Amino acid sequence: MTDVVFKYSLLNKSERKEVNDFLDFLLKKQQDKKGKSLSSYKKKILGVTTWSDSDIESFQVNQKLFNSSWKPEKW
Repeated sequence: MTDVVFKYSLLNKSERKEVNDFLDFLLKKQQDKKGKSLSSYKKKILGVTTWSDSDIESFQVNQKLFNSSWKPEKW
């Protein structure tokens, strides 16, 4: 640890600020990882919409109409 303190003392003022900013960034990133909890994940999952069979049926009908009207050209 004394090696780190010695190297830090060799830096000028702007370089020390850069090191401090980087340390703040690393600490923030570490806090963000710890902050993710199971309850927040559950809330996010509950917000996902679900489709009923009738919703899916409209897509299937449109797919059939699309496939019947679009014929690839033969060379």
